[in-house]
Amino acid sequence: MGGECGCSSVVERDLAKVDVVSSNLITRSIFSIKPVPANFLSSMEPLYRWSKFVTEDQLDEWETKLIIEDVVYSSEMLVGRERWQLSSFQQSKERAEGLKKKFGGGITEIEEESWYPKQATEIGPVLRIRDRIVVTETDDPELLGKVIKDNPDRIVLSFPPQLAFGTGAHPTTAGCLRFLTDFRISCGENPWRVLDLGCGSGILAIAAAKLGATDIVAIENDGMALGYAIKNAERHGVADQITFLEADAIEWLKDKKNGPFDLIAANLFSSLLIEILPTVGNVATEEAGIILSGFLSSQASEVTLAAKAAKFPLKDFLRRGKWVAGVGKRI
Repeated sequence: MGGECGCSSVVERDLAKVDVVSSNLITRSIFSIKPVPANFLSSMEPLYRWSKFVTEDQLDEWETKLIIEDVVYSSEMLVGRERWQLSSFQQSKERAEGLKKKFGGGITEIEEESWYPKQATEIGPVLRIRDRIVVTETDDPELLGKVIKDNPDRIVLSFPPQLAFGTGAHPTTAGCLRFLTDFRISCGENPWRVLDLGCGSGILAIAAAKLGATDIVAIENDGMALGYAIKNAERHGVADQITFLEADAIEWLKDKKNGPFDLIAANLFSSLLIEILPTVGNVATEEAGIILSGFLSSQASEVTLAAKAAKFPLKDFLRRGKWVAGVGKRI
C-alpha cells in the first residue's frame, strides 16, 4: 500500500484518436464506473473521420483552434503531400458534420477493416528512455524479436498505432515515461502504487507494471480506448497487475477512499489539469509524486501555479517542441 516508498510516494478523446494526436481529453458526461466488455473491440460501431488539409505555416494556428474547442485530433504529413492533414474520429455522422460545418474540411466513413493498422514491414524508429525502456511501434513477432535482441537489458514495449492515444512517439507520452522511470529508480526496493489518469492506450500503466509497481489503477472515460488498453496490457503480460476503470476522473478523485497512491500521472489538457489538481491530494500519500503533461509551453505557468497551490509543486520540466511535462512531489 501507499506511504512505504521513501521517495515521493489520461484520457482520451471525446471520441476516437490515433497515435499522433496532440493531447488528451476528459469529457464531463460520464460519472459512473463501468466494466469493459471483453468483446468491446469486436462490437464497435461505425466511425466517421473529419479531416482538413492545412499548410505548414497554418498548422500551429489550427491545432490551437482545435485544442481550445476540445476537439481531439491527429495531425500528420502524408507521403507525397505538401500539406498537413488534421483528423478527428467521431462515433456519429452528426458530430462529424458538426466539425465540418464549424471548420470546413470533409467527412469519410471508416470501414471496419481500416480500424486496425497494417502489419509493419520494418522496425522504424524506437524511443529509448534512460537505460530501462525501449518503445517500438511494431508488433510484428519477427521485428519485435529483433528489437528485444538488440536491447537485452531493457524493457521493450510495443505500441502500434491504434484508435487510442499513446505509442510513445508523442512528446507528452515520452516525457511521462522519462519521469516514470526516474521515479522507479528513486523508490529502490520499496513498494509503490500508481494512478494513471487518462490512460489512453495504457502505455504508462503498462510501463509502471513492467517497472515493478505493486498496484496500478488506470482511469479512462472512453470505452474504446480502454478496450485497446486492456488488449495492450494482455499482450505485455501485465493485465492482472492493472485495474482498468471507465470513469470520469474529476468525479473519481473526489472520493478519498480511492487510494492512496505513491505516484499520480495525468496527461491531460491544461484546463483539466488545473481542475483536477485541488482534489489529487484526496488519493495521494503524504509524500506522493506527481507527473503532469499534455500542456503547451504557453500554458506551463498557469499549470505550475495550480500545482503549487495544490501542494504539488513541480520541480523539473521536459520540453519537447511546444509540449511540456512536469514532475513534482507533495509538500
